[in-house]
Formats: sequence, structure tokens, C-alpha cells
Amino acid sequence: MAYFNIYKASAGSGKTYTLVKEYIKRGLSTNNQIAHKSLLAITFTNKAASEMKTRIVETLFHFSQGFKNIKDDSCQQLYCDLKLELKYTDSQLVKKSSKLLSDIIHYYSLFSVSTIDKFIHKIIRGFSYELDLPSNFEVEMDNEKMIQDSVISLIDEVGLDHILTKILINYSNHKIKEDKNWDIQEDLIKVSKQLFKDYTIFFTENLLAPELLKKKQQELILKIKSFEQKIANTRNEIDKLIVGIPDSAFLYKDLPRYLNKIKKKPYVDIDFSQRLYSSVQDDRWYKKSESIENKSKIDQISNLLCARLQNLFELIEKEHPHYLFHRTCYSSFFLISVLSKIEQKIINIKNENNLIHISEFNQIIYNFLKKSPAPFIYEKIGNRFDHYFIDEFQDTSKIQWRNLIPLLEEALSKGGTCLIVGDGKQSIYRWRGGDVSQFLELCNEDEKMVLNQFSTNVESLNINYRSGQNIVDFNNRFFSFLSKKLTHPYNKLYNKLEQKTRVNRKEQGYVEISVLENKNIDLVKDTLQLTYEKIQLIINDNYNFSDIVVLTRNNKEITKIANYLTENGVPIVSSESLLLKSSPTIQFLIHNLAIILDDTDSLSKAKFLEHLIYNHTIQTESPHKTISDYAKKNNKEFQSFLNKNGVAWDIINFKSLNIYELIEVLVRLFKLDKKYNLYVVFFLDFVFEFTVKYTSSINEFLNYWNQKKDVTSIVIPPGINAVEIMTIHKSKGLQFPVVIFPFANWKEDLGKDKGWFDVNSFFSNQESNLFTLLPLKKELESWPSPFPEHYQRHVSDILLDNINLLYVAMTRPKDRLYVISNSDPRKGAIYKYFTDYFNMEEGLNNANHFVLGKKMPLDSKSELLKTIEKSGFISQNWRDRIRIKEKRGFNKSLKQKYSISWGDLIHEIMAGVNTTSDIEVMLNKLNIITTHGTKTFKRIKKEIEKIINDPQIAHLFKTGLDVFSEYNILNTDGSIYRPDRVVVHSEKEASLIDYKTGKEEKKHKVQMKKYEEILLNMGYKKINKYLIYLTTGDIYKLQ
Repeated sequence: MAYFNIYKASAGSGKTYTLVKEYIKRGLSTNNQIAHKSLLAITFTNKAASEMKTRIVETLFHFSQGFKNIKDDSCQQLYCDLKLELKYTDSQLVKKSSKLLSDIIHYYSLFSVSTIDKFIHKIIRGFSYELDLPSNFEVEMDNEKMIQDSVISLIDEVGLDHILTKILINYSNHKIKEDKNWDIQEDLIKVSKQLFKDYTIFFTENLLAPELLKKKQQELILKIKSFEQKIANTRNEIDKLIVGIPDSAFLYKDLPRYLNKIKKKPYVDIDFSQRLYSSVQDDRWYKKSESIENKSKIDQISNLLCARLQNLFELIEKEHPHYLFHRTCYSSFFLISVLSKIEQKIINIKNENNLIHISEFNQIIYNFLKKSPAPFIYEKIGNRFDHYFIDEFQDTSKIQWRNLIPLLEEALSKGGTCLIVGDGKQSIYRWRGGDVSQFLELCNEDEKMVLNQFSTNVESLNINYRSGQNIVDFNNRFFSFLSKKLTHPYNKLYNKLEQKTRVNRKEQGYVEISVLENKNIDLVKDTLQLTYEKIQLIINDNYNFSDIVVLTRNNKEITKIANYLTENGVPIVSSESLLLKSSPTIQFLIHNLAIILDDTDSLSKAKFLEHLIYNHTIQTESPHKTISDYAKKNNKEFQSFLNKNGVAWDIINFKSLNIYELIEVLVRLFKLDKKYNLYVVFFLDFVFEFTVKYTSSINEFLNYWNQKKDVTSIVIPPGINAVEIMTIHKSKGLQFPVVIFPFANWKEDLGKDKGWFDVNSFFSNQESNLFTLLPLKKELESWPSPFPEHYQRHVSDILLDNINLLYVAMTRPKDRLYVISNSDPRKGAIYKYFTDYFNMEEGLNNANHFVLGKKMPLDSKSELLKTIEKSGFISQNWRDRIRIKEKRGFNKSLKQKYSISWGDLIHEIMAGVNTTSDIEVMLNKLNIITTHGTKTFKRIKKEIEKIINDPQIAHLFKTGLDVFSEYNILNTDGSIYRPDRVVVHSEKEASLIDYKTGKEEKKHKVQMKKYEEILLNMGYKKINKYLIYLTTGDIYKLQ
């Protein structure tokens, strides 16, 4: 019987426990020979997949030892639950658990618990031929370099591609007219990032050609100019009416000011002020104290003036929204025109390097599914998996879900099961394509649009196993209060938030929320000071530094917190504070490279000298003068100065080295290897990875460094006693004894996103689809339909994002939660969420400070592993370690390697030799004289002539024979074999020749026997077999 279960799992409610339980339950109850083969669990992150795998294996191991030997409470509870639900005896559960564990260990490759990207990658890798992909493709995670290279390549075509040149020049001119920076490279890079979002495929596959978009732009220009002309005409008419009347005669000078405002195009902000509108409606234009002459002049024109202004008001109200849309749409078409060309550049780069970007996985499968509703590759997968477990469903994108639906339909239709776990309150990855509406739709039987042929069982996990009672109670009340801000359907997520805690929990939890007032104080400094004070109080209560996490909204705040805490002696760990670029030593090495590359880079020279002077490598009485004088010198004079001061800086030698060796030389030169420096170690790894993957060019490396420096950091192993600092996004799925959440106030980020719109209906000649990319800004509220509706949806999405971010942050702690916000409206409006709640709560004496519960000190500090201090790392010049061996001759292993290489070369030549006359042709084709010299040329020719003229095989190298060299032969089981040479004498007889390098081995004869079997199966009756060892010239005829 098919089961389709959905669990709504709030934070800390044991969703991993539920997934592990259901996975093991299904594995224990299946009758398959290999129980876990038909089970597939899909998670959102690699860490979650790893955790789930570990939990499953550990749980089965404990089960296999029997209930009495299980020490963990959670594992005991899981044992009892499964025993009850499966109606097993203890011996049955132990026996079946042992078998399932044994199956997983022995068939670990069938243990399918992975991210959705890995699952799709496995499909693509297994069916690369059917999907028309190179079999040896590599997965690319980075898109920055690909985009950068594509855009640069595109700009290089300016002047060569006429249409492209015109588009880019027109766009630059347009930006200049709009008083914006004419440089378009940054805009092209930004729009190119859309190509790496999986949902973009729905829009980019039908983009109009540049020529058609040009016609649409011309139509827009006519509409823009028409509106501007109407405004100008009306303004001129009004100007003529008020000629001779001084500006001061009009009330507050509102009318003259407005007319001056609409003299300059573009007409972005031309709405009437409330006072001017009232003047038109009330026909009131001057003060009582105004001169009689001016009053008389105004009275004479007032009726006509009101009529003209009323017409202007109605024109603006009716056509200005369209005008604003037309201008933005016109600008957007420039970038859309070149988007397909950038996409083609990216495709070329991927094809040249056999790359597939990770973001393409789902697009490839989606495109394949469109061609065939039930493609055979999915049939094969569907036949393997009967039971699906999908975690973090609220973060699944539309295209990922569409790709999974056929598999779930197949499984459910034949009696399989599907378990989906999600929590819409923790949906914080909308910017990566996550769509919470899919989860809401699935949970509502009436609104379900897919899989509606299967009944759904929806359950809520309402017990919080993580946090103390006070933390859970506060979050229940606070987020239920915030749910009133949300509109349908998002308000459903929080309006029935009634989590409970597990009974007999010792720590009841503590909540403290502070909203710093914006009263001429340094809010940043005060927030940092308060964060530091909280850490000291927590440490005094017997917590370790590693028990504390500091959460932030973005990476910028991490740097501030990390610097402040470090200065005050608090050990910290964070990816942002451990960025390689934050190390002065790494910056010093980068400045070295910049100087070597560019003789005129005075800034890098100045910073380079500053480092040497600060570290006392160079002694000088006047540091500023030294830096000022020598930073402007050319590299020859610069090197001379360094050499005189004892620095053996040698630019000619540096330029002869590859980038990795150069960095090592600089490390030794400036004695950076004398003290263990984790930044230098990781930087060397970074450089090495670059040289392996790309090139050894300094210029290319510095470009790569500029792209990667904001994300490349030291990876710190767990177990260090330090305060961890991370963003809310990175904390998702984690838990900590104590959470401190400073800077809990930010702007709502409205207007930063862009959205795809079908603007087809706004043009005369309508196409099937006309998509463009427009900014989701407040201006859309005044645009024609459907833009206001889209903007309101966007506002709702942003509001949900912000509330969800708060929810994720405030549900991480086990024991204590500290929130530090501020009431500075310039920083944002999130603080109002707290103050509004405080105002609603009864009994609060201070509307800016909230406390719930008591701080309970721990009985004692837990012991942590001690870290081993490193004294230094080894960096030696490999050139100094080279020794030339004078004695001639080879040792045995070297001789064998040489023989194989010699044999490989002859093997390559023999592949093209059918007769004696082909020998010299192949030698010239492979440039043997150029590569190996005349002596080697003659020797190879002599060796090959000796082989093919041997009496045993000479008849197989005559002219006129039917020869097949290195042809694939398909066996009856579908496997492919490739003998070196097959000579067909007749329909009944053939000869086989196979070339070998190195020494004779038994497997060579076995291989020839296999070739013979295949040819016999093809209908030949007699097969002559010859093995030729190219390094020795030995020839054997096999029986």
C-alpha cells in the first residue's frame, strides 16, 4: 500500500530523528535481499546527509547489541518506538538490525543518502551518452571566473560583431544620458549571474533575437518621447499664461517651482505636491497680503490656469506609470539583447574544458523530461527506488521538484512510499530558488496541484527537544504575534505555533532582549561592548567559549565583532575573520606579485615597503620619506634599494619561476616559514590548486585572487575552545548552548532583487513570449498592472524572509538566548518587531528591555581537547636538492619505465603502419626528428622494419590486405574490445596482432583468447594470433 506522509517539523522538533526512524523502519520491514537498495534519502546539505548516514549506522549498531546495551536515551526511545510499530520481539529487531547494518556495510555504494545535486549528478554521470554529454566531464562549482571570462571575451568582439557593437555602444550612451557610469562591464557581469539560477531556464530559452528587441526598443522610444512632448507642451502653455507675474506672487512659490522641476527630463518624480493640488482644486493662488496688481493678473488667468493644470494632473495620473515602465523596459532590453551571446560564450568555455556547472544539473534533466514524459533513464531509476525520504523540502526549488515528481509518481503508483519533511518557517533560501509555496500547497489537500491522485497524511512535530521551556514559550508568543504581519498564505506558517518542550528538562532556558536607544550614542561600539560583556558573564557561569555562538545577518558584521572580541582577548572562530585576505602576510605576498607584474604599481610598492619597515626588515629614520621616494621608482632601482638593505629581491629570477615556486621562494626569502602561519599554509594550497586547474601566469592568478579573495578562508577543525561567529544562514540546522544575536536590526532589502516579467501585452506586434528582467522596486506600485501585484507579492516574500531569519536565529539555543537590537531607523526597521511586541506584553516596565527566566550556571566546565601548537612548516628549494648522477646506466625500475615509454612511442607509430612504405610517413607525421632527433628517427625506423619484415608476420603487412587497426568490436554482452590489428583473409579466416610494451605477462595471452572468442562468435572459423613485444622485438604465435 502506498504511503505519502508529510511532516511539518518546527525547529528542534526532532526531524532527523523522524527521518532516521522512518528510514530504518522501511529498511527493516522490506523483503528485498539487499534491504537498503530501494531506499533513497535526499537532504539539502552535505553536512545533513553525512549526519543522517552516521545516525542510521550508529543506531543500527546499537540495536544489534540489544536493548540492554543501549546507553543513549534517544536511541532507547527509537528502539521502543520501532519495536512497537513493527510488532517485533527483541530478538527479531536485533536480528533484522544486524542484517540491515551488514547489508549497508557490504553494499555501501547502494546506501543512497545524498543531496539532491549529488543524486542528479549521479544520474547525469550514469547516462551521459543518452543525455549527449561528454563522458569525462568535470563538475564546476565556481561561476565567477566563467562569467568574468565570458564577459571579457564578449567585449573583445566589439568592432568585430556589428550588431553587438551597436547594442553595447547604444547602452553606454544611454547610461551617460541617464547620468550613470558609462562602463557596462559590471552590468553585464550582474545580468550574467541570472544564467546560473536554475529557474532562469523558464525565461531564457525563449528570448527574442537582438534584431527583434531593437524594434521593441524603437517602439518604446516613440512612446517615451510622446509622453515627454505632451508634458513639455502643457508646461509651455502654462509658462505663457503666467508671463509677467513674479514667482513670489504665487502661494509658497509652489507653481513656479513645479514648472522648473518639469523642465528637465527624464520625468521621474513629477507628481503634484499636496499643496499644489489643493491650489488647483480650490483655485487659490496667492496670499491675502499680495499686491492688488498681481492678484488681478492671476485672477484673469485663474480659470484657464486651473484647467491646464487639471489636464496636466490627469495626464500624469493616466500615462506617467506607463512612462516609467517604458523607460525601465527600454534600458533592460540592452542587457537582454546580449544575454544569449554571453550564454553562448559560457557554453563555449564549458565545452572547451569539458565542464558542467553544478547549477545545470537540474536544467539538463528538466530539458530531457520535456522531450519525453517518461524517459527510460527515469524508468531505470524508478525501478530501483521504491521509498523516498526528502528533507528540508521548503528549500527545494521549482525545477528540482518538477524533476522529482515522475520518480515519486512511479514509486507511489506501485505501492512504494514517500516521506517529506519541511518547515516553512525556516525557508531562508529563496534567493537560491527555494520556494516555500510548494510546501504549503502539498500540505493542503484542496490546493495540491501535483501528486493529487495520492492521498496525503500531514502530521506536525510539535515537541521541541532542543530549547528550554522559556525559550520555546517566548518564541511561540513572539512569532504568533509577528504572524499578524503576514498575508495569505504565509500567515498559516505561524498562526498556530504551539510548540511544547520535553518533560523533565533541567534547564528551563533564559531569554534576554535589548533594544539600544538611538540617542547620540555609538550604537556599533555599544553593541560590541554589550556582546563582550555577555560573553564574560556566560564564561563566569562555567560555560566554555565553544558553547557560545554569535549570529549575524551578514558578513560585514562578522568582521566588526571578530576584531573587537580578538582585541579584548576572546578566542574566536569564523570563516569571515579567517579569510586569507585578512592576513597582512598574505597581502604582503600579493603586493610582491603585483610589483613583479607591473613596474608602475606605486601603491603596491608603498604597502610592500610599509610591511618591511613595520617588521624591521628595513631600518630607516624616516619611514614616510623612504616609502614616498622609493614607491615611485622603477623595478630596477627598487630592487637596488632592497638589495642594499639586505633583501635579496631578484625580479629576473622571480619572473622565470612558476607562480607556486615563486610564492615558496618569497616565503623563504622573508623568513615567513620560521613560524607556523596557517594563512600561509592555506594560501600555498590555494596557489597550488590554481596552477593545477588553470595556469602559472601571475596576471591570471591575480585576477583569480580578486574574484576569490572574499570567500577563500582557512578551514578550522572542530573541537577548538573559541566563540564561533557565523551568519544566520550558516547556522541553519545547528544548535548551540548559548546564542548571542547582536545587530538584530536591518533594512528589508526591498528593491535589490530583479524579477522576470512577460511584457508582451504592452507592445503592438505581440510575440508568443517577451521576457525581460526588471528591478523589483517600490516604483512598481505606480506602474500599470500586473506590476503592482508582483511588487506586493515581493513585499510579502521579503517580509517572510525577515521573519524566518529571526525564527532561525532565535531557535538555535538550548539554554540561553541574547538578542541585541537598536532603534536606529537608518539601520532598518526590524527593531520594531521587538518594540511592538514589548508594547503588547503586559507588565513590562521597560519597553526596550525584556527578560524571561533565570540564568542557571553550570556545575562545572566541560573538558575540551587540547590543540597541538605548530612551531613552523617546511619549505625547501627543490632545485638545491637535485643531484646529477655521473654513473651511466639505469637501475632496474627506471629501465622498465624507459622500456614502456619507448614501447608506447613505437605502439603509436605502428597504429598507422599497414605496409613498409607507411613507416616514414608516420615518423614524419609525429615529428620524430624535431622531438627526438635524427638518431632516434633512424633507430625507430630500423626497429619497426625489423618487426614487420619478420618471416612470421611479414605476410600480414603486404599491400592489398583487408586491415582493421584499433577498431572497436562489440561483444554479445554489450562490452567493447579493441585489438590493435585484425587482418581479414576470407569469410572464414582472420589474423589477430596485438602490440605490448614492457615484459611478458600471462594476462596478455588471456586477452588474446578473449579476442579470438569474439571473432569466432562473429562467424570466423580460424583465427591466427600473434603477440608482438615492441620493447624487445620478440614475436610469438599463439595456439
